[in-house]
Amino acid sequence: MTFDDRLLIRHYRQQAQAEKQLSQISADVDNSEGGEEAQRLFEQMIEVKSNLVSSFATSSGYLSYKHDTIKAVINGIQ
Repeated sequence: MTFDDRLLIRHYRQQAQAEKQLSQISADVDNSEGGEEAQRLFEQMIEVKSNLVSSFATSSGYLSYKHDTIKAVINGIQ
């Protein structure tokens, strides 16, 4: 696997967008009438949070792999 920092940048950008979406959904919840609209907003919130968790997990796994590989290379050189 090659290390491409664009991958992390893309994940961080997605995380920032998801956090903005959550803020917007929270504002919409405050202004909602209840009932079906509240259910729709709740489903949107779950979807955005699921995507955010997935993005955090992917970023974390990628960084861990990258750091372990770099550490192995450094230890191999010494």
